[in-house]
Amino acid sequence: MMILTDVGEVGVHVGDRVHILRPSLYAMSQLGEPREIVELYAAVMGENPTLADSLAVVFACSEDDLSDVFGAWVEQGDKSHYQSGQVEPETIVLLARCLLKHGVTGALPELPRPADQEPEYAQEFDARAHVSMAMAHLGVSERDAWQMTMTSLVGALRAKFPPTQSDAPGARAPSKTEMEEALAWHDKVVAMRG
Repeated sequence: MMILTDVGEVGVHVGDRVHILRPSLYAMSQLGEPREIVELYAAVMGENPTLADSLAVVFACSEDDLSDVFGAWVEQGDKSHYQSGQVEPETIVLLARCLLKHGVTGALPELPRPADQEPEYAQEFDARAHVSMAMAHLGVSERDAWQMTMTSLVGALRAKFPPTQSDAPGARAPSKTEMEEALAWHDKVVAMRG
């Protein structure tokens, strides 16, 4: 069984069974509404992620019932408690973070951008829009598009549409910060020459 770790798949070996966790666009869409997915991403990637959120991510990435491996929340009357599995809670959080990174943002190096351009943050993760993009630009079927991870989608789009250097006037000009640093260096050199 091939496990595509480069696009975010994780192999879980239990005895003679192998389960694949795949952070596909479909799996990410199962985590909630577009805004809720971003909120869950922030919560799991933050300083105090909850085990419930982390388990939700792990379980969304598999078609198999893995509660014997990762544990599960068990209802008893009007209360619930975590019944542990074979994997430690700390490992579940780490797995969830890895899966979310590959499933929501993609785990590829950032493209260079002008120094004065701030990164953009989305308030929503619309998996359906990404599926449509994959279908339109990559020519994949809808089923195949839903099975893509963000890492595989971004990688394929970068391969098809590589970033280009703009030849527009001023495109290669230094940013304001770079210009100020160069002028400060120049002033320092002139002062040293006396």
